[in-house]
Amino acid sequence: MQNKKLYEEILSLKETDHICAQIILNYRIKNKIKVDDFKFVYIVYGIQDNQPLVFNLIFMSAFEEGPPVRFESYLQQIKTSSFSELLYLVTYYGFFKKDEANLSLIKNSLTKGSLDCYFENTFGKLLYHYQLEQLFCSLTKSTSIEAIAFRKSINLKRYNFLEKSKRIFLPTGESLFDVLTNYRLMNFTLYPKIKEAMDLYNYFNPNNTNAHY
Repeated sequence: MQNKKLYEEILSLKETDHICAQIILNYRIKNKIKVDDFKFVYIVYGIQDNQPLVFNLIFMSAFEEGPPVRFESYLQQIKTSSFSELLYLVTYYGFFKKDEANLSLIKNSLTKGSLDCYFENTFGKLLYHYQLEQLFCSLTKSTSIEAIAFRKSINLKRYNFLEKSKRIFLPTGESLFDVLTNYRLMNFTLYPKIKEAMDLYNYFNPNNTNAHY
């Protein structure tokens, strides 16, 4: 890992003097997060050209809700020259639970056949919205609009769509429901945090314009 300093802090949302205060405020306004909704924010950031560069924000109701493992500890498990691995980290970080049996970042699940191309950048796991949408499109010949509607319904745990997933089969013989059950990291998929991952990649690889996927 490049010798770049990362900072991880828990701040009060009423903090106004911190170097990242304006970035936090802008994020809250953009995402309509009120001060009364949360009391603290866990922030991961670096300093570049004397300016803060924020890589992760986790809003919390209590100080004790901070992540059980530091961001930098997970960063040491992956290649900072790999954009896909950084994307995996910044997207998934913050969803670990203190009572989770395995807090390892890399939760490998060996995939077979047609699943490989969908999950190879997420260590064999279904994590992103687009992974589920692409899989649904390829199996049903549906449009992207239909795939998005399906994904949203699955994430909302709508019974009819979960039943529908049991009738959609992969060449391996697994149903789409089997994939949802066995390959998701949690009970829903996530938007990939592309901007944060790109900022983090550029932070550690300032002279490399070609991200290793």
